[in-house]
Amino acid sequence: MESVLLKTGEVAEMLGVSRQHVVNLADRGDVASVRVGSHRRIPRSEVDRLRGYAQLSSERLKSLRLHQALIADLLVDPEGVISKARSNIERWLPEQRVDGMTAAYLRDWESVLVGGVDQIIHVITSLDERSADLRENSPFAGVMSPERRTKILRTIREQQAAALR
Repeated sequence: MESVLLKTGEVAEMLGVSRQHVVNLADRGDVASVRVGSHRRIPRSEVDRLRGYAQLSSERLKSLRLHQALIADLLVDPEGVISKARSNIERWLPEQRVDGMTAAYLRDWESVLVGGVDQIIHVITSLDERSADLRENSPFAGVMSPERRTKILRTIREQQAAALR
């Protein structure tokens, strides 16, 4: 099913931002758009996507971005990344209360890891509540180098500052 195409003014009104801000997002490639003659049109699905991001707290957005960065590692070395996650779970689970939420999330991660790369990518990129909760209890500690993590966090802060302008 194709997404309805909306005018930039319509998108701006729906998101509560200026039309120029929507144009800038499209020009930067932050929002998918198409040209219809000399006018930009934004797929409705992009508005829904942006609304999903807007619902995330800054901490959950940071967690989402860090996990999205893991996709490259996961695609380059799936066995190594999954092995590291499994090792972390094995180390952390005995330290948790058996009936505690952290233990439940770690057991959920065990199931996700069994599902393979596609299932992991779905969880680390999805905006749904379960995925956000799982990311907050992530077994991927130590997969990314501290230097790379610091660079990503710096980029996130810069993007958040730019979005406020």
